[in-house]
Amino acid sequence: MLIVGILLFSALQTQGDLKLSFDKAVYPGPDSGALMELYYDIPYTSLVFLKQDTGFAARFSVGAQLLDRHGSPVAGDIWQKTVVVSSYGTTIERDSSVAGFVGLRVPDAATRCAVEVTDFNSDRTARASFDVQLPESRLLVRMLKSGQPNPSRTYRLNDTVEAKAEILAPGVRCDSFRFLVKDGRRVVTGATVPASGREAPAAQAQAGQADFYSAMFTCPVADSAGAARLSGSEYGLEVTVLGFQPTNASSGLPIANPSAKTDFRVVVPFFLDDEAYRQKVDNLLYVATSAEIAELRREPPASREQAWNSFWKEKDPTPTTSRNEKEEEYFTRVEYAEEHFGGADKGLRSDRGRIYILYGPPDNIDSRPFEIDSRAYEVWYYYDLGLEFTFVDRYGFGEFVLSSSGATGVR
Repeated sequence: MLIVGILLFSALQTQGDLKLSFDKAVYPGPDSGALMELYYDIPYTSLVFLKQDTGFAARFSVGAQLLDRHGSPVAGDIWQKTVVVSSYGTTIERDSSVAGFVGLRVPDAATRCAVEVTDFNSDRTARASFDVQLPESRLLVRMLKSGQPNPSRTYRLNDTVEAKAEILAPGVRCDSFRFLVKDGRRVVTGATVPASGREAPAAQAQAGQADFYSAMFTCPVADSAGAARLSGSEYGLEVTVLGFQPTNASSGLPIANPSAKTDFRVVVPFFLDDEAYRQKVDNLLYVATSAEIAELRREPPASREQAWNSFWKEKDPTPTTSRNEKEEEYFTRVEYAEEHFGGADKGLRSDRGRIYILYGPPDNIDSRPFEIDSRAYEVWYYYDLGLEFTFVDRYGFGEFVLSSSGATGVR
């Protein structure tokens, strides 16, 4: 039986109180049905570690149940996992996580898969479900980090973006793979990599199928001097097989070169990202003078972190701790203003945004919608401060302008 390579690879949304990143890959099996791999990445901070003789241990399970079109189970499995660390400090590191994958055979009758991940020490769970389908693409693209699956598809300053492309179809030839990294429509970087390897996934190789072409694309996030080559953003990755030629005319494979798309995210410290740094500095308009903002904007990348920390150190209410509560509070308010006072209004630069950032959430809001004989307006009350602010939707398009402010008479 000729097995044609078909792929499903996409990020999964999960529900529940256990935080994790989750992906899947589905491709044909050696005889019938398909093979499925489930990839997980769970932050240590989402698991509960218990003290034991050798350190601290967390235990969790990954369960998968395959259902037919009537919703009846046709296959499934549960895998129990344990992660052990030597110190408690490791368990609360934000960047530490446990990653891995499990695999199982998918019978022909399976149309849907339900997955549940459970932390045994806390009963926290995460669930996901998806259709088991084999689309027409002949190309598998896996996002890796340090050679291992990267379910979150997130890369940081010291990482290298790795993408492995494989044609899961024996009996074909190809010359190379073209990789293009795009930020929207703009091509950021890319490369054409010669096809090599003839390397099959582990499950296929065990079944005796090893005639697969592949190529690896790599792109370090930072250059040799530590400067970011890729700024913090969401990127798309497009892969096209060049010189594709089925060697078996009856295989039913397409004549056109197969292609596939996926995505990934780069997170770098904002002071190393020119655009992000300028945006962050510009958002200081309510706590910094125009001269301070101009000075921070002129800082070269090498000294931005020090200049930024020096600016906020003077405002830190607890300078002996590693956290600067004032900075955190300020940008939490900025984020809220951008999210809730955007659209027809001006986000953090709106009148409501300015008052919210300066004084925080009001104790009470008297909101009056548009009526025939009056414009929509809101009155914000800050009882502890003895202040009230009235905002009017002057033009009826959602831009609320501060029309009056003063003491409430209540303190």
